[in-house]
Amino acid sequence: MQIEAILSRRNLIVMAVVFVLAIVVGVVIAVEATPAIVIVLAFFVPLVLISVRNLWAYAIWVAIFGLAVWSYGFNNVPLIRPLPLADALIIFSVIFGFTRWWPLHRVMVVRRLLFFLSALMFIVLLRLIVDIPSFGLLAVRDALFAFELWVLLPAIAMGVMLGERRLNRYLFWLFSITTAWFLLYPWRDVIVSISPVVGIQRPVPLFAFTTAGFLSVPAFFWFLWNRRGMISVIGAVAALFILLLAQSRGAYLAFLGSLIVLYLLQPGGVKRWGRVMLVGAVVGVVLLLFGSSLTGRLGEPVGIDTVVEQMQTLAGEEGPGAGSFQHRLMAWPMVIRQVLSEPLGPVVGLGLGPDLFQEFALGPDVLVRKPHSDYLEIWARIGVFGLLAWLGILIVLGLEAAKGARQSPRHGWILSLQIMLWITSVGQPAMGFAYVVVVWAGLTGLWIGARLHEQGLVPVKPPRLTQPAARKSSSDLRSRRKLAGE
Repeated sequence: MQIEAILSRRNLIVMAVVFVLAIVVGVVIAVEATPAIVIVLAFFVPLVLISVRNLWAYAIWVAIFGLAVWSYGFNNVPLIRPLPLADALIIFSVIFGFTRWWPLHRVMVVRRLLFFLSALMFIVLLRLIVDIPSFGLLAVRDALFAFELWVLLPAIAMGVMLGERRLNRYLFWLFSITTAWFLLYPWRDVIVSISPVVGIQRPVPLFAFTTAGFLSVPAFFWFLWNRRGMISVIGAVAALFILLLAQSRGAYLAFLGSLIVLYLLQPGGVKRWGRVMLVGAVVGVVLLLFGSSLTGRLGEPVGIDTVVEQMQTLAGEEGPGAGSFQHRLMAWPMVIRQVLSEPLGPVVGLGLGPDLFQEFALGPDVLVRKPHSDYLEIWARIGVFGLLAWLGILIVLGLEAAKGARQSPRHGWILSLQIMLWITSVGQPAMGFAYVVVVWAGLTGLWIGARLHEQGLVPVKPPRLTQPAARKSSSDLRSRRKLAGE
């Protein structure tokens, strides 16, 4: 925060005037503190906000850190009912960071993202016009992912401002804090019992560990290749242990898929892959000592045996989580039949708001409505063109991540994050929650911007500083042409 700007002489004078006016008005109204406090906040808070440079960038970091650590609960902190905190931060960053991210549309990757984001937004807005009268806030909830994806653009602009070296400093704190937090998972019941309860639609604990499996995979590869010495090994060991605590089939598949893809992209870096063997050996020793006494998300002991049993459920075997997978296999064909039953269902979808999970409920008042597959749900709700626009965003980001990972192993973490999202979206409503959309899109955008900074493809200074020079050069050109008799 720009403390010097806030404490400048001009601002201090204005603040003093505001405080005096607030006290006077408070005394005149009722000799009570409440009116004075309201007036102070009404003037003082906007003054501070205006004084802080690049406040939109801080909003992005608050959203990413908050969602990464506290997951679903953070997005349920109401800012202005029924607007959740995380979405308010994203809207703020997109609007007030416009002058930073809009000039980047000349860069090819940003131009492509802007095209697909705009196409998806246009389709969603058309559906909202039709669906809000019938489904109200449920339609808005299903549409939020299309708005949240726009965090990509201000995140890219912030990545350009930071560069790779400074971005890695922030990532070190992000992955270190989340890793330390996720290691408290064995004591989750105690933590949740003392957690504050917040809610937009229903009360939920603020403290949660929902993002543990999603972030453990990219954190593993980031520590492995972006840190050195014992920090690298300790961070990777902790991330891999958290992956085992999460007991998520999608996270296991993403981890294995990332290992294979990154090895194929970087076969010459086989010497560095020795760290993977070292990390695996350390985790194996930890499991031998403590694995049998610890239980993960499904209540099963933490260990390789549980991983194998879970993975076998994908082939129809009995094991931890087998029921949830079988339920999906029964529900997905029903969703497809539901879409095909409408004349234009495959093209325009069934709309935002309706139940697509055949009245599956977690409780008397909690209807799930989501078929636990983003690919299926987006097609079912907004049709084939909406699905293509969303897939276009995934493809653009995936190609950029693959180029980076091919260039250097230190970029492998961002490709593993894309693989994690692709696989998670197969069996989970990842796009239905800000703690996935904002964290994934925000981190990817930051990385893309830092890459553009390092490659020198965009100016680091604000574009408005270069416009006078451009106007001057154009006027000089006209003068030369006039003198030449053109």
